[in-house]
Parts: sequence; C-alpha cells; structure tokens
Amino acid sequence: MEKTLVNLIKKMSGTTLGIGIESEMIKDSIQKNDNIKTCYLLEENTSGFSKKKFKFNKKFKTINIKKIRKVFKKKRIDNLICNYHSVKPFLKTFIKDSVYINKDKLYIYGQKTDLQSLIKKYNRYTDAIEIKEDKNQFLLIIDNSKAKNKKLKDIIYWWSDTIENIIDFLTVFLVN
Repeated sequence: MEKTLVNLIKKMSGTTLGIGIESEMIKDSIQKNDNIKTCYLLEENTSGFSKKKFKFNKKFKTINIKKIRKVFKKKRIDNLICNYHSVKPFLKTFIKDSVYINKDKLYIYGQKTDLQSLIKKYNRYTDAIEIKEDKNQFLLIIDNSKAKNKKLKDIIYWWSDTIENIIDFLTVFLVN
C-alpha cells in the first residue's frame, strides 16, 4: 500500500496535511514533490501538531487534533493523508472535520479492521469513494470536492455515533 500511496503523492499539488504518517518512504516522497507548497504534519510522538513547512523549519506549533477545524478553516487543505490507527480514537469528530477542511482528496490507509463502518460514515457526506485493498491493508481515496457539511446533519450524526458506541460498549460488557 505504501508504494501505491507514494505514486499518488507524486501527482499531488498544493497544501497537504499528514496525520500519523510513520513511514519514511511516504515522508520522503512528500518532501521530493516540488508541487506540494506546504505540508503540515501531525505525528503521534509529539504532544499535538507539528505545524511546519516541510523543509525542516525549526519552528513548531502544537495544535490539538480536535481543533484542526478551527486552525485550517473551511476548504483550505488540498490533500489529506491519514493513518487509520492514529485517527481511530478521534473518528467521531474527525470525519466531519476532514470533510470540512479538505477541498480535494482524502487518503486513509491502514490495517483492515472496521473498513465497512468507515465507508458507511463517509458515505453520509459523499459517494465518491474508491477502495484499494491488499491482503490485510486498505487505502481509501475519498473525493471531498463536492462534499458539504451542514450543522444539523453533523449534530445528528454525532449523536447517532455516540449512541452506537454506547450500545457496542454495553454489548461487550454484558457478554463478558
């Protein structure tokens, strides 16, 4: 999956936001691409965001992942690359935030676990979803160019996801 993602990164341009990217091969391909003007990285080993131009500038600004919507405003990021494992704890708010800040493509890669649930949640906003699968990995390519957020819709989805999580917790608790 990394080679597929590297080939897609070579075609990218504009502003890119990377969340939880651990692979040096992916980071190097972002750095080598001259069409990417600015790259913001959120890495798990820091306390929040390391916001920087990818040319290894020494200035870092930490931002909480829950506040990316306030920092990047509406439709400011061209490409968004996410590791599913890093985003999973924040999935309830991250889905609406990623649709809000992203104006072109969203790439989510990781191990196959809750793939159908993730697809179902992104189908609420857009139907332009492409899936690439390997043995135990996936790459989801979501086109957010025509996706729109509505406040009431976001609130309803947030409550439905919360209720679903409570029901899942109770079933696991009762089974054990």
